[in-house]
This record gives sequence, structure tokens and C-alpha cells, in this order.
Amino acid sequence: MKRENKVLLIIIICGIGWIIYFFKYKAISPPTTVILKNAKYTVGEITSGYYGDRARRKGNDFTFKYEKGVIRNAHQDGEFINGRKYLVVYDSTNIRNGYLILDKFDITDSLNKYHIYKNYNQYDVGWSLSKIPFKYDKSEIEHEVKMNLRSE
Repeated sequence: MKRENKVLLIIIICGIGWIIYFFKYKAISPPTTVILKNAKYTVGEITSGYYGDRARRKGNDFTFKYEKGVIRNAHQDGEFINGRKYLVVYDSTNIRNGYLILDKFDITDSLNKYHIYKNYNQYDVGWSLSKIPFKYDKSEIEHEVKMNLRSE
């Protein structure tokens, strides 16, 4: 086998290995009803204004913190205001099952009212649906989540 063919074979094997690694360990699927089983809610902060067609994506960028301080940068279309904070729901056992920021639940003012503050530039909080401290109807939150999930 020629040297060029060996190098090409090694590149192809490494490429296939990287693709498998990405889809198995790094890719996060769109949220489905699977996240409802172990749903946890936290604070997501909008970090950009609305933009259209950045590589065919519309919406806003946001960040949130989950499981042991891992910060996730994400993107979602919706009616958000840059700098405001919204409820984010995610699967607490496996973030790869998806997450969703809820544009109907702006909690910016509630965070101050309930004395919930940032810890090292992020909110280090997480609640089950029944323990969310804000004065929103829990059934409305659950309904909004279900309306935005994709079926399995």
C-alpha cells in the first residue's frame, strides 16, 4: 500500500471516529417528551438580540447553567428581550435529551423579588416544577413545555 493511501485511510478512520464521538457524546437532540420524566427548571439569560438568517437560524442566543456548574450556550427562536431572564427546562439526568427556554415566562423581576442572585456570573439554581418559587401557575408552565416539545 502506498504511503498516500495509508495517510488517506488514517484520515478517513479519524474522521469517522470524530463523527461517532460527536453524535454519541456531544450532540443534543431537539427536546421531546423524554425530558418531562426528569425535568428540572433553571434560569436562562438572553445574550443577543433577535437575528435572522445566521446560517439559516432565526432567534436569540441564551446561556444557562446545569448539573455541577456546566454552562450551556444555546439558541432558540421566540419572543425574547436581550438581557432578560426566562425559565429553561431540561432533562436533569441527561442534557442530551434536550432543553427549552420558555419565552412566556420572563422571570427577571421575580429573581430580585425572591432574592435569587447570580453566582460567578450565572444563576446556580434548579427546581422541579412543584418547587419553582415564582408566582406562575404550574399547570401553565407544564402546558407551555408540552406545547413546545416534539413528539418522539
